Amino acid sequence: MPHKLEISPSGRASCKTCSTAIPKGELRFGEAYKSQFSDEAIRWHHLMCAAKKLPHELAEALAIYADAIPNRAELDAVIEEAKKSAKAKPKGFPHADRAPTSRARCIVCSEAVEKGTLRVVVEREVDTGSFTTKGAGYLHPQCATAWAEENDAGDDFAEQVQSNSAGLSAAELDDIQKAIDG
Repeated sequence: MPHKLEISPSGRASCKTCSTAIPKGELRFGEAYKSQFSDEAIRWHHLMCAAKKLPHELAEALAIYADAIPNRAELDAVIEEAKKSAKAKPKGFPHADRAPTSRARCIVCSEAVEKGTLRVVVEREVDTGSFTTKGAGYLHPQCATAWAEENDAGDDFAEQVQSNSAGLSAAELDDIQKAIDG
């Protein structure tokens, strides 16, 4: 199910970014996601809130939306700024970022991923005891190749990491590529 834009049919939905109501008749962004209860669920956002928090997803939805979009130039500017910022959400798994804390452990070598160092983030299955869900797993860049081979991540694993990583400089992406390549 793709992300979508639609006119709010009522004023009952709240923006999942700012927690305020989305007024009836306002254009809103629907973030598609898989919940633990359903494969097709939607979180609603104001357009400006989505532009700041989910710039890549909103840009995809805007590209296929056929009708007029109010304040389009301002919205595009906010999207571009958010894509450049380090706080931009990555496009998906796998991606690379800087570790915000030292609490994560590499899922290959079990060593701590030090705060501020580059890491590769992959999607993994987590067994909670009563059900299995998906969550993030963290890797040292030098451990990523072993994980990719063990989990059949494909020949384009390194390219996926590069294309999904938001907020990293070209030099940081180059460092990730070198570490993955060995």
